[in-house]
Amino acid sequence: MTLAQELDKIYYFMKRDIISFSTYKTNILLSIVSALFGALSYAFWGANASMPSVQNLGMPVVTYLLIGLAFNTYLSQSLTLVQRTINPWSLEEVLVSPTGLVTFIVGSSLWGFIWSTLVIVIYLSVGVFAFGVILSINIVGTIIVVGLGIGTFIGFSMIGAGVLILTKQGDPVTTIITLATNLFGNVLFPISVMPLPLQIISFFVPQYYFFTCIRPMLIGQGIGAILPDLAILGVMCAIILPVGYLVYAWCLKTARKNGTLSWF
Repeated sequence: MTLAQELDKIYYFMKRDIISFSTYKTNILLSIVSALFGALSYAFWGANASMPSVQNLGMPVVTYLLIGLAFNTYLSQSLTLVQRTINPWSLEEVLVSPTGLVTFIVGSSLWGFIWSTLVIVIYLSVGVFAFGVILSINIVGTIIVVGLGIGTFIGFSMIGAGVLILTKQGDPVTTIITLATNLFGNVLFPISVMPLPLQIISFFVPQYYFFTCIRPMLIGQGIGAILPDLAILGVMCAIILPVGYLVYAWCLKTARKNGTLSWF
């Protein structure tokens, strides 16, 4: 083989990959948007490192960031739950077995939530012992907020899994929700540091209400302090969770009808 022939092979391998990549236009767009929104998120964080607006919430900046990063673990776990536990490669096996889908989801996801809980404990322990973070956990309030947050994101996960079953080309729902969490979700910085149009968008995403509710529950406040936001989160969960189930069921039924359930 001559050097020219080897270079030709390298060129055609590269050309093949470029053509393959370019056919997934949605994924290309989502990748670009992800980079843009990620840059915006950390730009806001960096530009407001002192975050005086956080001080107005009654907690130090480190406490604010610690709780946001820690409890985002639950949302991330929930958002990819259905895709990981009932992926298109194992769907047919589940559907022909006597095990119900709900049982399979719960059984397959239980360890993931246990691990997420351990991660959160590590986050909070580091904050308490290494940085002097003071926590006073409202256990009942925390369980309620976490339950609503997980339920809402499982709804998103079912929508994303349904889209994945039909399109076979990726899950734009998960990407979009992740972007919304990072930028509009009140995870790394309060929405008050953003321009007003972006602040308004935050009020339409459940992530904002989750993190607005969970922080007071970790610093000793009562449920009464978060009731308006908690009510909105509850309504969103009551809508998104059943809608997610219906979308997933419809996509699953459509794929079975078309005979494309395992086409990957």
